[in-house]
Amino acid sequence: MPIADGKAGRLRYPAPMKFLHGHVRQDDSAGDLPPLDRVSLEFKDIEWERGYKAAMRDGNLLQVRRALLIGIALNTVFVPVDFFGLWLNAELLGLLRLFVLNGLMLVGYVLSYLDFWRTRWPLLLNLAAVEVCVFQALSNVYGGHPLPVDSGFILLIFIIYSLFPLFYIQAVVTASISTVLFLAITFPFSLEDTDPIRVVSSAMLIISANLVGLFAARRLELLRRRAFARSVIIDQERNKARELLDRILPASVAQRLREGNGHTTERLSDVAVLFADLQDFTTLAASCEPEETLTLLSDVFEKFDALVAQHGVEKIKTIGDAYMVASGAPPGSTSNIRNIAALACDMLRAVEGMSRPDGTPLGIRIGISSGPIIAGVVGDSRFLYDLWGDPVNTASRMETTGECGRIQVTEDVVAALGDIYRFEPRGEIEIKGKGRMRTWWMTPSPEPVSETAVAAE
Repeated sequence: MPIADGKAGRLRYPAPMKFLHGHVRQDDSAGDLPPLDRVSLEFKDIEWERGYKAAMRDGNLLQVRRALLIGIALNTVFVPVDFFGLWLNAELLGLLRLFVLNGLMLVGYVLSYLDFWRTRWPLLLNLAAVEVCVFQALSNVYGGHPLPVDSGFILLIFIIYSLFPLFYIQAVVTASISTVLFLAITFPFSLEDTDPIRVVSSAMLIISANLVGLFAARRLELLRRRAFARSVIIDQERNKARELLDRILPASVAQRLREGNGHTTERLSDVAVLFADLQDFTTLAASCEPEETLTLLSDVFEKFDALVAQHGVEKIKTIGDAYMVASGAPPGSTSNIRNIAALACDMLRAVEGMSRPDGTPLGIRIGISSGPIIAGVVGDSRFLYDLWGDPVNTASRMETTGECGRIQVTEDVVAALGDIYRFEPRGEIEIKGKGRMRTWWMTPSPEPVSETAVAAE
């Protein structure tokens, strides 16, 4: 529920709701996919465009190497064509294709393994396309086939648009430069010996191949960008779900659930449990507006959450105004009862100076107990990590039977912390479900005392 902050028309969200509210607001405004420029197909959002280009450059290096190797293989296949299909200089052109042109492409393949070229591979593909284009044009001219239509060159055009992992604009520029070079070299020679109509029709065939490749490349680029955007959005949603799960459950338990380990219930031998509760909260809630009550709880629990993180213990849950914390859980936790004791002292200090909406001082009661418990995740929906066992019930009773501004503990806690804190015996009190129990008040200020003094108490 948003809370009025005193300024007209402005609402403030309590701390526990900030995370969810922020994510819901992002989901409502995100739309489907980020918009693209209709001409260049670039993302209009510069951050999206940078991310896409970085992903393409980093993820397509293997495809670049494959394209160069395929180019070498196709060149080798065309060597017999040169030997048996060209009228002039067949042997020379065939050897040049096999060793010189393939050698240049092999150099490009080797360069792709150098750090400098790992993100500059589009230039390697541009150079490879120009090399093949110029060689194909010269082989036609000096091989006795100057007609500007060539199956090898048309194949190159389709390779540029489909096999080379270039951006759409890069593919258009590379294919256009290759076409211009090919026509510029072959056109003057073809006019001397060939019917002009055949020359024009051959040139139109090459241009048509470019147009078909252009539309295919545009469609391919559009599909790639949409796939990239969906992948990013899916990753974002997955991260939101992961972050939400980490906020609901302890990190180690959430990780086990993500890994498919559904068994999360375990016995733990030494866990300290703390309950903290606001003094006279029922009366407070009945006498205040709901927004005021929620604001107070939010402010108090926000401070407690920060202290829990500071002391490395685990927040288990809140029930109304009750705040439950544990050390030694979940399995693998390095916290212990000393962390819980230090947290309890800091909790008392945290509420000092805080007041209720009516101006009266705010107070809390704290109870601590320790011992073996069972811990795990309960339920299949709206699940939570919880603790069960006698120490849980006893810690809750320590809090409910305690006094405002004081920390009531059990004998197990005194035995564990007697050399660190000073304890004042309260005597025996009636505990629901337990009968009469001896309890102690723990002094908030840490003062080392001797083990004999603890035994005497």
